[in-house]
Amino acid sequence: MVSRFRTVFLFCLLLPALLVAAPVASWGDIGEATAILEKWTSFHWGRDCLVWIVHYPEELVEPWIAAEAARGGMSEGEREDYRKAFVADLRINDTEPFLVTIYAFGPRPLDFGGFAEAVGLVTAGGEKVKPLSYERKFDQPVSGIVQGLVFFPKQPDKNFSVVMKRLGVVEEQLFSFAKEETVLAALPEERPKEVVVVELPPAPPKAPPKPKVQEAPPPPPPPPPIPAAREELAELKPQPEPDLPPPPPPAKDQVIFISRDKTLELFIRRWIDGDTAGMYDLLSSDTRTLLNEEQFGRQVGATGLRLSLRDGYKVQWQEGDRAKVVTAQKMLLFRTLRSKMLSLVKEGKIWKVTW
Repeated sequence: MVSRFRTVFLFCLLLPALLVAAPVASWGDIGEATAILEKWTSFHWGRDCLVWIVHYPEELVEPWIAAEAARGGMSEGEREDYRKAFVADLRINDTEPFLVTIYAFGPRPLDFGGFAEAVGLVTAGGEKVKPLSYERKFDQPVSGIVQGLVFFPKQPDKNFSVVMKRLGVVEEQLFSFAKEETVLAALPEERPKEVVVVELPPAPPKAPPKPKVQEAPPPPPPPPPIPAAREELAELKPQPEPDLPPPPPPAKDQVIFISRDKTLELFIRRWIDGDTAGMYDLLSSDTRTLLNEEQFGRQVGATGLRLSLRDGYKVQWQEGDRAKVVTAQKMLLFRTLRSKMLSLVKEGKIWKVTW
């Protein structure tokens, strides 16, 4: 298990290095987003640990959303819904969000003795600010890889750093960020071309041509085929088709009833395909009374779940034919779980979905 954690973490750590293989201009929006992440990434080694901190500034929002929209083929509505979810989950408008990753590989777990007292933000004026909130997993002794979000108060001056205690090397370790633009890759300096003259040795004398070998004469053509007899040709004529009995009368159309689970699966499949009209056909009478097709389509788009459903989902059945659809929405280097609760009701013999 530890070796698998190490592999995953080292891949994440080396990802920025792999991205330096091309200039920013050739990468478009994702190149711009990556350059911003490079600028706001800092890491330090501790005693038997490695800590890696990434800040998510406002300038990251537009290039990241544009890159994800292009990759996922989002419509304008889906793009705006994804943008709202991205900003809301990272609380970019009202906090300074940081993704903190701790890799503890020592013989004993790394214990901060209260994470709120061990981490802080140092402002441009030198003031130390405590976090507004953070994931409580950091309050537990850390073994292996632990990753989570830490939120600090919004700062008007972005010339700040993060300080962390109890890493085992110094009393307080300062995590600073680049103040200038980060270049992913620099093109090599173009040097003037040198003209090199190479003198070749004289060519050896040509050998006299070899006499041509007399080719053997072609074999005589085969004799013409013998015409087939009339009796043989008559046997090759197409035989008349035998008279077939009339087809049986068509059976009555059979009505196929879809099970509860298959109905929900079909509903989610149409959701992934963006077929809100098809989803509306599967809704219960109560939902169709409350929402017309246009209103329902707007509510589906507002969830922002279509693209993450395409990447995978899980259905958790609850009591009373209720189902919780859970999916993981990608947010940069981590994924956040989102869900939608649906109910299935039987109208006659047909299962319907209540939104």
